[in-house]
Amino acid sequence: MLISFAILLILCGIGIMGFGLLMFYAWLPLLYGLFGLEIGLLLGRWLTGDVGVLAFTLGIAIGAAAAAAAYLLEPYRRALVGFMGGVVLVLATLAILGMDRLVAGFSVTILAAIGGILGATIALRYFDVFIVIASAFGGAALIVTGAQLLLPTPAEFSGSILPALLTVILGTFGLRWQISNIASWVPPEPGTADPFADRTGKHAGLRNP
Repeated sequence: MLISFAILLILCGIGIMGFGLLMFYAWLPLLYGLFGLEIGLLLGRWLTGDVGVLAFTLGIAIGAAAAAAAYLLEPYRRALVGFMGGVVLVLATLAILGMDRLVAGFSVTILAAIGGILGATIALRYFDVFIVIASAFGGAALIVTGAQLLLPTPAEFSGSILPALLTVILGTFGLRWQISNIASWVPPEPGTADPFADRTGKHAGLRNP
């Protein structure tokens, strides 16, 4: 089960790190689901101190609930994905820094909630930039966390500088990749494609009352 969990973390991390912003505009439920899955997996592991049934159950449950929220809470999609991005950043960063031995499960939940609120607030003002940063480094942290679980003695690397360094390198790569594709991923704002559309419509209305 540990190997399956690690591979799942790595695959989810690759998807989030490289295509977080694209998922929002093209496959919103998928981004919500992956963010929710990551939150559930990391939170379950943190609360129990082990990779087991609870971590998988929380991952699937929160992932499914987040994917459903893409439809049910569509008017608030930017604030919601900002909240989840903030939670992902907090949980993944703490996991990479090896803070599981220092911070209790309830305290992690409080920190994750604070990170989510800050993420939602920032996303409402600087949405594209925040999603690129959160998905790039959050996904990178998830990849490194999964890679640590595949090592024979992952505990030896907990709290060392190597996981943090790898996260920064992978996150920077994901950041540059997403920024290089942002022009083709982000759709044009409504009304900017044809600046004469409204004017033409008004004239047409005058000619055809």
